[in-house]
Amino acid sequence: MDFQTLPEICEYMANFVTGENPSILEPTPGEGNLVRSLEKKGTVTAPQNIFSLPETRYDWVVANPPFTPMKVGYQILDKCLEISDNLVFLLPWLVIINSERRTRKLQDFGLVSVTHLPRKAFNGARVQTCILELKKGYTRGTRLHFYRLGQKN
Repeated sequence: MDFQTLPEICEYMANFVTGENPSILEPTPGEGNLVRSLEKKGTVTAPQNIFSLPETRYDWVVANPPFTPMKVGYQILDKCLEISDNLVFLLPWLVIINSERRTRKLQDFGLVSVTHLPRKAFNGARVQTCILELKKGYTRGTRLHFYRLGQKN
């Protein structure tokens, strides 16, 4: 099955992006739902292969990487932690609950917030998901949000 991010969730993710015409990387563009939302916020780069990008820094990275195999999703996340100080990633909850080492890495980078998404955010998917907001150097504690489909941003 192909699980694309709902436009409503794409808009929610894009709302994290701040700054005047920031450079934004969407390393996993899929059909482009997230790219379309991000284009309202700044200049978007959406490569077909993040690992072939030149060494460039971005103001923001916003992504919903593949969950299968999750190893690829982790590789994309790790690469993005190197090229931006501001990230918004839609990932399985397992990313933060199955590995103390990974959770500590995210907290050490700067885990600002976790947004819990309802299971029906991806109809037919059996994976519980969340949106991680990361800001390099952030240390004031992580906020938890619960997103309801149909809510106003």
